[in-house]
Amino acid sequence: MSLAIDDSTKKKIDDWIQKSGRNQFGDPADTVYAGGNPLFDERNPKMKDRYEYILEKHPELKGIK
Repeated sequence: MSLAIDDSTKKKIDDWIQKSGRNQFGDPADTVYAGGNPLFDERNPKMKDRYEYILEKHPELKGIK
């Protein structure tokens, strides 16, 4: 299921990533991923949306101001 994530929320997430020194996926900057990308799931041929991935791991960001 795909979430509708508005541009304002995306900007807030991007600002949070930059201020907290995280990588583009909202994980610690030194995180290494099997396959090089956490958005790819071998069980599902589709790529997950980056913002959906971040909000699943950091649900507290749904209410950031």
